[in-house]
Amino acid sequence: ERVGAAAIAAAIAAIAAMSTPDAALAARSGGRMGGGSFRAASAMSSPSFRGLGSSGMGSTRGAGLGAPSPRASGAGSGTRTSSFFIGPGVGYGYGMGYGMGYGGGGFFNLVLFAMLALAASNALRNATGRGGFGDGLSAGGDSISVVKIQVGLLGSARALQKDLERIADKADTSSPDGLHFVLSETVLALLRNPEYCVYGYAASKVCRGPEQAEETFNDYSIDERGKFEKETLVNVNARRRAETVGVDPAADTNDYILVTIIAAADGGVKMPDITDANDLKTALKRLGAVRVEALQAVEVLWTPQEDGDVLTQTELLRDYPILVNL
Repeated sequence: ERVGAAAIAAAIAAIAAMSTPDAALAARSGGRMGGGSFRAASAMSSPSFRGLGSSGMGSTRGAGLGAPSPRASGAGSGTRTSSFFIGPGVGYGYGMGYGMGYGGGGFFNLVLFAMLALAASNALRNATGRGGFGDGLSAGGDSISVVKIQVGLLGSARALQKDLERIADKADTSSPDGLHFVLSETVLALLRNPEYCVYGYAASKVCRGPEQAEETFNDYSIDERGKFEKETLVNVNARRRAETVGVDPAADTNDYILVTIIAAADGGVKMPDITDANDLKTALKRLGAVRVEALQAVEVLWTPQEDGDVLTQTELLRDYPILVNL
């Protein structure tokens, strides 16, 4: 009886496996490339201004921002002014100069105060998320943006898979230029295949300091990597690896391809809400515009990676429920 029961259970399991092709054809292979190292963000600082006295122009031509001017001699009575005087000079000669008064330093104090006020205003705007350059990119303080973009493509976009493999093979992921190459070339590959893009998602998080940014970046990366059974093609921080999961390369039943870009960059990189293909295009172009010196880390992950591996629509929507149908 026990043998009969075991045989019946095995038969039921076999029938169940055959009746759920999604489980039998689950996408198991994934590609991953990128790398980086986190550092304090590069802040935009105002140019430093020095007093004329410290620039070697001579003591009689101005004693710097903090010293009073000598009384001018010659025509006109001249007036002794403090370094904070902003009114015009009256006399002439080396002591007062002409117009705003070189010796008094009022003009340069005015410039210095204006620059300090501008720097404070920019810092406040960036801290509140209202600063920027009008294109979703902004600089400011110690803020680092961590961005995630995901694109679901039709499985017929075979050329895109080959493009990603070419980028992974060519990129020097140990250098900033190589990491920027990974980002820009991946963005271009996606922009060149708009007819295959059917799902999308984009989000960004502004972190304070490199520790928080690295933690957020790693969380995003681990979450996506956990959806692969095996990383079959890897080029991360100059460490390369290629493996196989033993799929049938002759199979031609793939439904979808999922590409994920995770990037960390100095300043603010704001992502639009993805509702259609134009929003996805805007998000990709905005991320692709990040300068090489502002990019701290990037990872590109995609599945399936091996020929013959399959990602069905059921799996796509189960593993990536936040995707928006374009």
